[in-house]
Amino acid sequence: MPRRGLAWRAVIIGAAFVALMVWVIAYHASLTNAVAQLSTLPGPSWSAILIAVGAVVASYCCSAVALSAAAGRRLPLGRTLLVQFAAAAANRVTPGGVGGMAVNARYLRTQELSAGTVGAALSLSAMAHIGIASIGFLAMGPMLTKLPIAHSLLTTRVHGLPVIVAVLVAVPLIVWWLARAARSRLHVDGGMAVAIRDARSALSSASRQPKRLALLLAATAGVKATNLLALLAATWAFDGDIADWRVAVVYLVGVPVAEAIPTPGGIGGVDAVLVAGLARFGTSTAGAVLAAVIVFRLLTFWAPIVPGMISAGLLRRQHAL
Repeated sequence: MPRRGLAWRAVIIGAAFVALMVWVIAYHASLTNAVAQLSTLPGPSWSAILIAVGAVVASYCCSAVALSAAAGRRLPLGRTLLVQFAAAAANRVTPGGVGGMAVNARYLRTQELSAGTVGAALSLSAMAHIGIASIGFLAMGPMLTKLPIAHSLLTTRVHGLPVIVAVLVAVPLIVWWLARAARSRLHVDGGMAVAIRDARSALSSASRQPKRLALLLAATAGVKATNLLALLAATWAFDGDIADWRVAVVYLVGVPVAEAIPTPGGIGGVDAVLVAGLARFGTSTAGAVLAAVIVFRLLTFWAPIVPGMISAGLLRRQHAL
């Protein structure tokens, strides 16, 4: 990898961490108060915790079904489920879900799929995730202005210029620059040309299979829905009085934005958005909100690491990775 590419990644990740530190400093008093309130909270509702655990497990089952639908063939459900745990563990050490994609690609190659077909399957999966996230974003879009981050962008001005204007100008420019940089570094050789041709053929074949696409979209939506249920259950566990639809706004609108931060699993950004967003709605104490976010992130981010490492070891011994 070129050194310049590594330098830019370091700059982006560093900027993300700086932004996180600025947020921590800005909300230092509120965070200190929330941490102090944790010790005064009553015990959680264990039935709600069990619902959250079941929802997280169901999300991995939906992810396994989605991968099978994207691949266009029936994959062994048990082994594919183990692969999803291994992919989750890999995502904890790589930004942007790169580790999980690599694990899934390796697994699909062991299923005797060509490189082009694997690329098409991963592309279909990524497009399905983007499509479902966009639908959720648009559905909850009217409530976007009630999120603290969006409110800050809409009201904050620098030398009389709204910050939202600068953001709307900067984001397309950054996307254009990244696309141009990617095109300038793309060297298509014979092997890559074959892979691209196979990928186009596989995508074309998928477009003529509406049942397959419907299953892929349904399973991908299931991943989102089960994770949302886990967050709802985490708020129920601490008697949060936040309306369920408002929790959905924070999750469907705020989390996809936070996950764009190039950190493994959106760590830091997702936590900040959830705490800030949930604290904005309802009259729950800051301690209850912080406890709910901690439980949710423990179940969805930290808990899968050990099962994922064990799954990776089993799959390696079975020559499935």
